[in-house]
Amino acid sequence: MRSYAPAAGTALLAALCTVSFPLVAQSTTPSMFTVPAWAFPLVNPSGPVPPPDSVELVRIPNSTRAFTRKQVGNGFDSVDWFPEQHPRMPAPVQYGVRPDGRACALCHLPDGQGRPENGTLAGLPVEYIVRQMRAFRDETRVSAAPGSPTGSMHRVAKGFTNDDDIRLAAQYYSRLRLTRRNVIREVRDVPKTTIAGMLYAYNGDGTEPIAGRLIEVPETLERHELKDPWVPYITYVPVGSVARGRTLATRGPAGAATACATCHGPTLLGVGEVPAIAGRSPTNMLRQLINFRTRARHDSTAAPMYAVSDVLSLNDMVALAAYIGSLPPSAPSRRAARR
Repeated sequence: MRSYAPAAGTALLAALCTVSFPLVAQSTTPSMFTVPAWAFPLVNPSGPVPPPDSVELVRIPNSTRAFTRKQVGNGFDSVDWFPEQHPRMPAPVQYGVRPDGRACALCHLPDGQGRPENGTLAGLPVEYIVRQMRAFRDETRVSAAPGSPTGSMHRVAKGFTNDDDIRLAAQYYSRLRLTRRNVIREVRDVPKTTIAGMLYAYNGDGTEPIAGRLIEVPETLERHELKDPWVPYITYVPVGSVARGRTLATRGPAGAATACATCHGPTLLGVGEVPAIAGRSPTNMLRQLINFRTRARHDSTAAPMYAVSDVLSLNDMVALAAYIGSLPPSAPSRRAARR
């Protein structure tokens, strides 16, 4: 097993099942693509969900603060385990806009690190964030898996009726710095997992073949559920994925014009309003490639990605997501570079 590190399916058959979705008609028509169900895990509760505990205080490592689980899940007053580690959150980030505009920090966290189920906002260009909120609002950015909660941003975006609130949140997150928390491990067999909400978690029941999948797991599900911004994640991918992804990213799947560096910069740290992608969640990167391929993302700025996504196989997408996730999310300092 090879790991690329920074300084949970149900039974295998269920995890490997696939579902086909029709493509959205656009100016170009890619070949039919089968969306893998394992890339969009979801467990729907079989019965009523009990209300979160509002009495017992919970804690996470290295934080002096304590909250109840009800507070952790409050969509209109986000908990902040480490307020000293980032600037003060503006109101739209911490409190959102009632009744539908949930607080940005509920899912993307106060420091913008996000989680595998959603995008990382730290360090993204202001205008990029603003454009994506408009795309969610207009539903020109949807999910390749209809019904998945990964599409829940539409209601949130429509709840932010004041564009000044969107820009204020975008300006806040753009000033923050992404810290990679992901370890990439190339394996032939992956620890068995179970679907826990919208992601996978270890179930401690042996291993199973990786079978072409990308499985991202929090080291500790409890810390993930409590929105600990420092919980490590492990991403399991097939052996050889990172090298394959490096080749695709640097040479391009269809020539130099489709190389990632052509738009995202030589180290994939972004250029102007083109976002940085280095070091971001492999799960989220994979889903976005699928969304481009299926035209689930079809706003006016998505078209340049079609030339890339349309020639990628699912194995290529997994490899690219693994390679991108293995990269440092920021340039080394001059002092560090001299060492």
